[in-house]
Amino acid sequence: MAKNEAFMVALKENKRWADVCTVISIVLVVCLEAGTAIVGDYANVDLATRIGMYIVLAAVIIVVCIWQAAAFFAASIQTLILERRDDPRHQR
Repeated sequence: MAKNEAFMVALKENKRWADVCTVISIVLVVCLEAGTAIVGDYANVDLATRIGMYIVLAAVIIVVCIWQAAAFFAASIQTLILERRDDPRHQR
């Protein structure tokens, strides 16, 4: 049971920074998309270009998934390292 508790603690720690990175990524992508839309309106771009610009919004979802997966991966690695460090078989 301690193994699961250690993983949950590590996951919460790493989830915190992943959430911060997620918010920063969303803000950056939305700002870029809004800037692109404003420039598109100003330049009177065609519909195909506007559709391409809005497809870029899918990047927000991908970025969020990457940050959340990175947090899970980091928690897994951290738990593995801590378990290995505390295991008497691996101590010198």
